[in-house]
Parts: sequence; C-alpha cells; structure tokens
Amino acid sequence: MMFKKNIHNNSGYTLVELIIVVGMISTFSGLILPSFSNWIKNEQVNSYTRELREYFRVIRLDARRWGTSCLVNVNNISHNGAEKDKNYYGFQVTCNDGSKTINSLAPSISNSIFQVVSENFLITPNGRISSKNSIIIVIGSNHQNKGPKILNCLVIQSPTGHIIKGKFSDKSWLENKMEVSKIDQNNILSRNKCQVS
Repeated sequence: MMFKKNIHNNSGYTLVELIIVVGMISTFSGLILPSFSNWIKNEQVNSYTRELREYFRVIRLDARRWGTSCLVNVNNISHNGAEKDKNYYGFQVTCNDGSKTINSLAPSISNSIFQVVSENFLITPNGRISSKNSIIIVIGSNHQNKGPKILNCLVIQSPTGHIIKGKFSDKSWLENKMEVSKIDQNNILSRNKCQVS
C-alpha cells in the first residue's frame, strides 16, 4: 500500500494570529513608554542632586585646603533660559584666593530640571557654613505637571556643612513654568519639609 505525501504544509501563522500579536505588542509598548519617560525625568533630578551634593563637598574641601573663604551665589535662570548648546550653571562660586577652577567643576543645569535655593551662603576657610540657618535646596523636574512630582532636597547644615539628602514634602507652591534656578523669595523652603531619605 502506498502512502500519499501531504503536499500542503500548514506550519505558518494565520493573518488573525499576526494581527493579535501586533496588537499585543503595541498595547505593551504603550504601557511601557510613559513609565520609561517618568524614569528618565526622575533620574535627571536624582543625578543632578548627587552631582550638586558632591560639588558642595568639593568646595568645602578646597576652602579648607587653601585656607580661603568661598561665596556661593545662586545664578538666576528664567524658565527655558538654559540654551541647549551652552553650559548653564546654577551656582557661581567666588573664592578669596581668586581660584576659578572650582566653577569648572559645577554641575550644569538644563531646562528639564529646576532648583530653588533658600539663600546665598559663605563657606569659611575651615569648611564651615557662615549662615544663621541651614541652606535648603529643592531640585525637581520641570515637567512636574506631566509626570511624577519628584522633589529632592539638600539641607546643608549650618555651621557644620554636613549635607543631608531628602524628599521635599510640600508641593503646593509649584508652578507650571518654574524658573530653572532661583532664590526662594517667599520663604517656602524650610528644614522640616525636607524628609530625610
């Protein structure tokens, strides 16, 4: 008895199966992209916070090393005032010894994040902070109305200069168009609103 060979090979996918797979892939990518975008915004804020914390530590070390005072001034930068092709810095540091190298180490700031600082301050030759109050710096995403409202804060304790990182709890003062860098004129920033992490 002879067996007939099956000349029709049914080992492919049907059109309906392909449409279902493409639909599933597009649904999953639609769910993943907003989460990835929020992760990028959070990481920009966290990265700038880490860089700023290290920068202030280096300023204190340099002031002690060279026995000089350094004045830390906030550079005011308006909303979307940081052009993409240039480096903008949130702080200008002036040391008594005339050293300009400390400014070259400053982390650059972009339009995607903002910082609000309680006041300008002086770092003494022994690395201490010359201010009546602790210095509060709040760093956040400039797209906070489109995503998570992440607000990091740094507290530079006066007079020791110890830097504490935390999350700023009060979000009521946020505006849709936050300035990239500014000094707190309304006394919003306070140490008790920065929850240590």
